[in-house]
Amino acid sequence: MVEIIPITEVNKKKMIGVAQSIPTKFVVVRLLDIISHITLELKSVFYEIRNVGGIHNYLNYHGMIILSLIVKDDMLSKLTPSDYAFIINTLKPNFYTTPDCETYEGEQIVSIEEIKKSLFQTKELIERCPFSFPIGHVKGCNEWIIEKHVKILKMFGIKDFIFHTRDFFRSGDRNMINKAKNFAFKIRPYARYLLLYGMGSQNNLLEFSFADAYITNTHLVTALNGKKFVGTKKVKYSGKYNTKIVKENLIEIFNNIQRLNEQKKLFEGGVCLWEEVQEEPVRAIVKQLKMQ
Repeated sequence: MVEIIPITEVNKKKMIGVAQSIPTKFVVVRLLDIISHITLELKSVFYEIRNVGGIHNYLNYHGMIILSLIVKDDMLSKLTPSDYAFIINTLKPNFYTTPDCETYEGEQIVSIEEIKKSLFQTKELIERCPFSFPIGHVKGCNEWIIEKHVKILKMFGIKDFIFHTRDFFRSGDRNMINKAKNFAFKIRPYARYLLLYGMGSQNNLLEFSFADAYITNTHLVTALNGKKFVGTKKVKYSGKYNTKIVKENLIEIFNNIQRLNEQKKLFEGGVCLWEEVQEEPVRAIVKQLKMQ
């Protein structure tokens, strides 16, 4: 079954109420909303979170919180393992994504060196952040590097993985979308739980449904752009932007995914194939946390 995991902007506290309008076990908060893109200084919201004892208390949310370390490329060279560890240990999320890195098509040598740097940072974070669990952010400019990266992350003891799809969808180019699907599918056999970050395209839900979860803030972005979802279509709404429209968008996306799950069950003979052979992935993660 595919889950939807909404991104919640920490500087918009009403968004946690939006996230709770659907039965999700997770929300994602972003490092991008906590540090300045230009100066990399911590924003005031970071200190507000610290003063109340962590991100769960700040949001008054008791589900699972994933901290996304995905940032803009020009920020990567300035962030150190110490920066990441300080933020993770202050926010106290249940999970964090392993550090991002730059990988570009046709630049295999550069991509490998960047991934090596990310792996070094990942190993250090695992040692320095014992109370939050890593989700492996898999990068690569081709399928061979993708597979090598995920294999090494598994050697670190990481079982759950995330792949960033947003840039592949940006232009609407079919070749890029197919590439994203091939990369994500390459990760699938190694992942207990596979998350696709930036997966807000309602027209491509089915072909990526081999994943376990879609992470998105398209419900917010669509509303800010003056549109709302009706099924999988975007239509203009009248009046001013408000949180109610964001909530309605998220519920509509959730319903789209529920319909997708029902279609898959019918196609596969009444039950999803992985439900026959293994414990449902989210429950497995929650069970692991209780055992720690």
